[in-house]
Amino acid sequence: MNNNRRRAALAGTVLLSAFSLGATPVQAAGDSASGSPQRVIVVMRDQLTDLPMRTQAVKRGQAAADDQAPVVTQLKKSGATRVHGMSLINAVSATLDPAAVARIRDDRRVAAVVPDLPIRRPGADSATTASAATATGGTAAGTTCPKDPAKPLLEPEALQLTHTDAAQRTATGKGVKVAFFAEGMDAANPEFVRPDGSRVVTDSEDFSGDGVNADTSGGDAFGDASAIAAQGSRTYDMSVQLPYAKLPKGCTFRVRGFAPGAQLMDLKVFGAQAFTSGFVRAIQYAVAHHADVLSQSFGSNLYPDAATDPVRLADDAAVAAGVTVVASSGDSGTSGTVGSPASDPNVIGVGATTSFRLAAQGYGYRKWTSDNITGLSSGGTTQDNKLVDLVAPGMVGMAACTVDPRWSDCALPTQVFGGTSQAAPFAAGAAADVIQAYKDTHGGVRPSPDLVKRILTGTATDLHVPADEQGAGLLDTGAAVQAARALNTIDRHAAQLVPSIGQLSVVGRPGGEQNTSVTLTNTADRPQRVTMTSRTVGDRTFRTQHKVTVGSPLAGDDQEGKLAARPFTVKVPKGTPLLDAEMVWPGTADSGKLALILVDPAGRLTQVSYDYDGYGLNSNYQHVDVHDPRPGTWTVKLVWNNGRMHLQDKPLKPGTYRGPVTVRITGHRYTSAGVPEQTRTVPAGGIARFPVRIPLPRTAGDAPFSLQFASDTGTCLSLPVARRTLVPVDPARGHSTSFAATITGGVGRDVGQTNGYYLDVPPGRRDLTIDLTAEDPATTLVYYLVSPDGQILARDTDRTADENSVPTKYSSLTAHRPAAGRWTLIVGLPDAISGKAFSQKVSGKVRLDAMTATAPGLPDSPSRVLKRGSTLTVPVRVPNSGPAERHYYLDPRLDTTGEIALVENGSDKSGTAKINEGGLGWFVPSHTTKLVATATADRPVDLNMYPWTASPMVFGEAGTGDTTVATALAGQLASGLWSTEVTDPGPFGDKAAGKGTAKVTLTATTQSFDPAAKASTGEFWDLDADWNPVVAAAGRTATMKLTLTPTAPVGTVVHGTVYVDTDSAFSAVMGSELIGIPYSYTVG
Repeated sequence: MNNNRRRAALAGTVLLSAFSLGATPVQAAGDSASGSPQRVIVVMRDQLTDLPMRTQAVKRGQAAADDQAPVVTQLKKSGATRVHGMSLINAVSATLDPAAVARIRDDRRVAAVVPDLPIRRPGADSATTASAATATGGTAAGTTCPKDPAKPLLEPEALQLTHTDAAQRTATGKGVKVAFFAEGMDAANPEFVRPDGSRVVTDSEDFSGDGVNADTSGGDAFGDASAIAAQGSRTYDMSVQLPYAKLPKGCTFRVRGFAPGAQLMDLKVFGAQAFTSGFVRAIQYAVAHHADVLSQSFGSNLYPDAATDPVRLADDAAVAAGVTVVASSGDSGTSGTVGSPASDPNVIGVGATTSFRLAAQGYGYRKWTSDNITGLSSGGTTQDNKLVDLVAPGMVGMAACTVDPRWSDCALPTQVFGGTSQAAPFAAGAAADVIQAYKDTHGGVRPSPDLVKRILTGTATDLHVPADEQGAGLLDTGAAVQAARALNTIDRHAAQLVPSIGQLSVVGRPGGEQNTSVTLTNTADRPQRVTMTSRTVGDRTFRTQHKVTVGSPLAGDDQEGKLAARPFTVKVPKGTPLLDAEMVWPGTADSGKLALILVDPAGRLTQVSYDYDGYGLNSNYQHVDVHDPRPGTWTVKLVWNNGRMHLQDKPLKPGTYRGPVTVRITGHRYTSAGVPEQTRTVPAGGIARFPVRIPLPRTAGDAPFSLQFASDTGTCLSLPVARRTLVPVDPARGHSTSFAATITGGVGRDVGQTNGYYLDVPPGRRDLTIDLTAEDPATTLVYYLVSPDGQILARDTDRTADENSVPTKYSSLTAHRPAAGRWTLIVGLPDAISGKAFSQKVSGKVRLDAMTATAPGLPDSPSRVLKRGSTLTVPVRVPNSGPAERHYYLDPRLDTTGEIALVENGSDKSGTAKINEGGLGWFVPSHTTKLVATATADRPVDLNMYPWTASPMVFGEAGTGDTTVATALAGQLASGLWSTEVTDPGPFGDKAAGKGTAKVTLTATTQSFDPAAKASTGEFWDLDADWNPVVAAAGRTATMKLTLTPTAPVGTVVHGTVYVDTDSAFSAVMGSELIGIPYSYTVG
């Protein structure tokens, strides 16, 4: 391996961090599957810094085009598609085969070829929404259009599905202030002006740096504001607002939010940049200006998902200050993709359900069913063993928009909006209603955020779906408002049960058990006899698999997409409470988007699968489920559609994919999770405690379930339980333990799947090794080993670490001298699956004290004398005892610690950062325990610092002076690429943030390098030095050389350690540290 590949890739990673990180950091990702064309960005070496974009755009554009021309020609000769030049950064985006990447990297004009990774906007899905309980249905003739146009329908359908329309007779959020975080919107839109002329949006601030009056997309901001507090003041016609739906004139509707009486704070955080500091500042502003509820339709899938994330810390501080925080779980599917801040236990994390009335109108169905989990809704268990708290409609509903050049998302006065980005503001609006209802009946006292959460989750409607998809169930604003009014006051109309906790989280050893309890409060004026049981997915009622062939598009109605294959039918037997539908195919990013549509025996549109269809990504896997499916013959359609329900756009054109698609339909029963059943009487207005004994499965990993509380009054409560079994670790030397992970797939968005596993490591161990073997080498997987203090200390992927990055099935992670405590293994799917199978198993083996290495002739005692200036070369041999090919190098250090000033990775290495315009990259060595970043400018500035996975992030807040400091501390910090960003503190008002530069320094406290030791593999931590690791296949031995040339004064006793480390396909970081071989001698 040569030194240039690593250096070029590192330069590209620095650039991606600067443009991607902030509130939506780019997740760590491996390369795409072998053989599949990859979307890449070719970064040119000359970044044209002498031609600023804002003042010399024309000249810069021409210079960039001239510089890129030879590379563009080479790309096209290599068969690249989607070749586009850029001038804001001097780069070319393209889609090309992996084999061509190396050739492009070798061009002297090119600095790097990096993956074209996604940046998650708050809910960049202005066309997605959800639904409720025993699958709510409708009929087009009766309810998709009103019988009398003078009596318009009420949009979104979510109002009826959650009984919010009824709740608004009692509470509308009056006197409650809700802050939402998006990209800015028009506060003068008539939907946000009350009948008396006052504004719903009482405060608009900018924290993005663009200024409040800058042009923006606006779709998410309008969607959030509408979901919370649209007034329903205007009448619209579906025949105009859904131009491709073929609906008759007079199909009128109005748009109303969940809390039309609330005041809104429009806090703009997404602009040309989206820095974390802006989000933190916006949260601080909202709290300081007396917001009661924060609605956050944004998120990041962080590795690791650290409790020290600055946005999470800000949210926790807001909750501590009495503010309720609601966040969207994400739009990446149910396979373990819940993002932060929804993963924060103090936040109300909201997933999404279907609300298909609007979809039925757009697709031409006369009947529909709502209230199933939508295919996009992020679910599963988080890295830290949490589930979504509840779900709300998110596929789809209407929202207001202002048709004006300033708002590019608004082509019509309404928009089709959805996703968890709609579900979260629905829940935020419901929280506002609950706060008003409680305050009205409790002497003006506001409920705590914890009580608001427990009221919302305790009154949610159980949808009879798995706990890691629905949490407590579907938001029921009507029941929540009633419970809020009745709590501790006793109401003869109430019958709700409010739990002492929103969800349980338990962790234990295989086959063990955990004991906890849940206390229920009875809001009714009469006792309730309540029985507690448990529920989890059980055995199958049936399974059928169909392999169809996609050929030329079939004739049919274009509204829901052209048929890609002939529909087929499936018989669903009675006694099937849960129906799973999955689809796989070996597609590519450019071959088109396919969706699965399920129609029940009554002809009702019931489910539509989802493919994000953004940034050229694909998934090759889709999954949806249906609760309480109607028995009988179901129709399964395969159509050219991404499932995003952009009903105001023309239907998608058929793609180019031609080949097999496999569809699998499975019915499931439910069974007990093994918790002993018990019955208690909860007195009127009183409480009862239910002891809960939870058995742990014998296999490691996550097995969530729900506790069911059923009252003799008919009240039902579903309480989610996140249950994680530890990976067993055998303390006996030479012994190993095994476990397995199951990988399915995602929806082609930020992350396909993330599984977290806990390992408890005993004290005093020399090393911890985890060997991993996957079944499908064509699906890229990534692995991270996280220390008890939240630092990634080992990482690998199932690809070789050379410039060819060849797919394999194998990976290995090792931590040298692991700290005692709870470690986390993260198994991630960063991209598409191969499409060959519905799932694959990853087998893991855990070993302690398994690493060995020899260095015959290496001095090991002060009695050994080496003459000053003499040379001693010794071999270092390392057997590869794991299943993966490994790339080894040596890292000799002294047994002392010191401070070193790191050098910034930019071309001039000056440490000069442009304020508000990007970041600087730094290469941090292993064995670093402290990092201190300092930014000095001509004004107060904020400073962010983070490793290459963007977590844990450190936020240095501007003070009154011109210098800001950010400090990271750990037993050992994550090594490799770190970045710093310097930003002005908002809000910014009418004008955009100013320009300027800051001087940034980064000092590391680390184990000292040995200047007298030189490794044959070169110096990994010096980006300007040669570096040539030694490759050893599984079962072979790597041999390297260490040369000692003493330079210290005669009589000096030298103590050091030569560490044996591995590289990985992650270009900007080391892989693992395997072992340390001590050495000592006296200089003679």
